[in-house]
Amino acid sequence: MNVFKCPKCGKTTSSREKFCIDCGYQLDIICPECGEKWRFYFDNKFCPGCGHGMKKPTLVKPQKEEKIK
Repeated sequence: MNVFKCPKCGKTTSSREKFCIDCGYQLDIICPECGEKWRFYFDNKFCPGCGHGMKKPTLVKPQKEEKIK
């Protein structure tokens, strides 16, 4: 199991989590140029998929689950 610190609050969390267990910050980022999604590399200056410059992380918006009728 990989562990890392949340980029927002610094809480140590596991690599399995989609959101920080302490502050709720989303832990996936997405490149606005190519759509590549990755985790843990919040200090990247460039996208690992296309090399696009990353000024700050663009968060992936969680999709709402449809309610079963």
